[in-house]
Amino acid sequence: MNDTKNNVAIYNDYLKSINDVKRKVRNAQNVKRKALKKHINASEEDVKLIEDKALTNKTIDFNCNDVKIYCFSNGDKYIGKIKDAQMNGIGVYSFFTEDERILEYSGEFKNNIKDGCGQYIFPNGNTYIGHFKDDVRDGIGQILYANGDEYIGNFKNGKKNGKGIFKWNDGCMYYGDYKDNKMDGEGSCYNPSGILIYEGTWKSNQIHGFGTYIWSENKKYIGEFRNGKKHGFGKFYLDGELVYEGTWKFDKPSIFGRSLEEIFTVKF
Repeated sequence: MNDTKNNVAIYNDYLKSINDVKRKVRNAQNVKRKALKKHINASEEDVKLIEDKALTNKTIDFNCNDVKIYCFSNGDKYIGKIKDAQMNGIGVYSFFTEDERILEYSGEFKNNIKDGCGQYIFPNGNTYIGHFKDDVRDGIGQILYANGDEYIGNFKNGKKNGKGIFKWNDGCMYYGDYKDNKMDGEGSCYNPSGILIYEGTWKSNQIHGFGTYIWSENKKYIGEFRNGKKHGFGKFYLDGELVYEGTWKFDKPSIFGRSLEEIFTVKF
């Protein structure tokens, strides 16, 4: 129960950070709405200065503290402020994909790249809300997947790294370590009712190493796993009593390298 309360507290802490990001995203979107309503368009000369800066990286003395709409030659659009001929501060950047869908980033910019708090909508419909550093996800963030799944937790170098929480659309949840976008390290999994199913080690999104797997109140396995299956030494409990203690092979008890089924079917 204490673990469950601790996990809920961690989730709420993450959510506070995400809510702070959302406030800045709303500010960026309000900036966009006001600019579009007033039709505050930048001149073609100003747009060209920004494009030249992006292409050549030359020092260009052009600043604009007023929010304007910059329509670029490739069809992209930026609404915000300009410093040193680059996007800086709160703003919104919209661009078209090859299939003519409009994608959008709303949030903080630094020298033409995403840096700070923001929201980005991916081509597949997933939405990321959180922190960016040097144009990639870095810090606390949340991914809302198009299929209803959710991840909230730590990112590093654009990937899930560190502690995080994953909620499947059926209500199951994972609390634990991530490495390069995968569940890897110590972690616990709960069913839709919040009841613990597994706690132990993971590797590359699979149960791997030592852990405890619980089917129901009366069935439990404690021992070694490999690639998601009971494999190695382990104990199986039924109604609180130890039923089998020994080696396992690919989810089944194994004696002298054979499963119980193989032993029982041997013809003497």
